Amino acid sequence: MTDKADKHLDTSTDVSEQIQGRSIFIVETTSSGVSVKTAFMAEDGRVLLLPAIFPTQEYALSQIEELRNVVIKHFAQAAQVGAQVIAQANQATLQALDDNLAGPSPEDTIQ
Repeated sequence: MTDKADKHLDTSTDVSEQIQGRSIFIVETTSSGVSVKTAFMAEDGRVLLLPAIFPTQEYALSQIEELRNVVIKHFAQAAQVGAQVIAQANQATLQALDDNLAGPSPEDTIQ
């Protein structure tokens, strides 16, 4: 299981090459939602776009539970960022209202 493991993404593989590693999920937060891709992380650090293979039901369910937790974390982070953006926008609006209601400042000139 990984979170944004695409730093060494490799889309070309030699079919005859034997690679050691494990199946992973690449989870990213996008403007449309949370994106999940399956891949394979080789022991040498390469990330290959391949389907995840689950050899047993127990392994599959444990990986699905881990994926569930990562997806929940991404939605929570997105909600937190959204709340921060809303709070900053509200603060800017309140500041603009305060500035407009304060009346003229000493720097203002009347002509």
